Amino acid sequence: MCPLQRARPRAGADAAATPSSSPSRPRPCPFIRGELAQLPRGRVNYTLRGPAGAPLVACVHGLHGSLSTFASLEPQLVAFGFRVLAFDLYGFGLSAAPRGLLDHRGYAEQLASLLDALVGSQEPVLLLGFSMGGLVAVEFASRWPQRVRRLLLVAPAGLLSREDAPCQLLLRCLRGRCGCCLQHLAAGLMCCCGCVVARVLSGDRHARTFEPDVREPEKFTEHSQRTLAQFRWDVRRSVNSYLRVLRLMPLWEGDSEELYAWLAGSGVPVMFLWGDDDQTVPWSDAEEAVGRLFGPGGATSCVLLHGAGHGMVHEDAFEVAKHAAAWLGDSQDPAWKQCLQRFLVPRPEEGEPGAAVVGSPAEV
Repeated sequence: MCPLQRARPRAGADAAATPSSSPSRPRPCPFIRGELAQLPRGRVNYTLRGPAGAPLVACVHGLHGSLSTFASLEPQLVAFGFRVLAFDLYGFGLSAAPRGLLDHRGYAEQLASLLDALVGSQEPVLLLGFSMGGLVAVEFASRWPQRVRRLLLVAPAGLLSREDAPCQLLLRCLRGRCGCCLQHLAAGLMCCCGCVVARVLSGDRHARTFEPDVREPEKFTEHSQRTLAQFRWDVRRSVNSYLRVLRLMPLWEGDSEELYAWLAGSGVPVMFLWGDDDQTVPWSDAEEAVGRLFGPGGATSCVLLHGAGHGMVHEDAFEVAKHAAAWLGDSQDPAWKQCLQRFLVPRPEEGEPGAAVVGSPAEV
């Protein structure tokens, strides 16, 4: 029997799509409602758009994101001739929040199950991992390399040193012996105070906290308000999922070096795409690790978009899609080949590891 739920979910009709503190009359849902796939660990909210038979690009969002992360990028990729799968990771968006681990291994299994349900296990896919989703994409490739045609990592997590991470005290507590207790304590507090926290966050002034890392945040007021509404929709679930992921994900270099080292020597075609003004996952902090791991192979490029921040999938969606289409589609255009060669991650012995900055995305 096909595990897919083809009808669009009605508000309040599915446990994964109903806030735990919702009143008798369901509140408007701020998330993008796609289709529902019933997987072993729970339902998954997804969209699959583009021409049938076109190359399939599976997009994996970052921490506290959802399939709406790719709302601007998806139509651009479809216009370039791809079929695009976007979905909510467990614990986020309208997907279920199952018991058990919310880490890169569990999320890789979620992606594998979703692909099995939609296209079968035989069709290799193109993977696009954004931020924390990059770790999920790399884990998926390490477990099922035969299912990955090409891999694009957009400002991926896992390459910064732990010392560069914000909220050091919180991270030490979460990853310490009492981390599980702290997580459950926070979840319990949200059970009691979630409605109060949601009311406190109801004002538009709090939307600035959820602004994307972009050049012109004033143009993304609606996006910020929507992101705040998504957090408020079920505060307890949002906080609990956020802490579960922070506690278990290998978000820093010391935790994920073995995974990236595997990728560097695996033969899976991979390219990095970064904004040179990224303040969330700064290229300047990840440059040394990328050069040390991928430079010796002499076959990996890291293209930086001039002036772009971590929110480039929103603000620079066309440029991201253009580069993604060229890489994932294995373009043979001489200008693209020259671009890849120009931005090749240097071998360590050639000097300081790193990649040159794209002077103007339009030149590529």
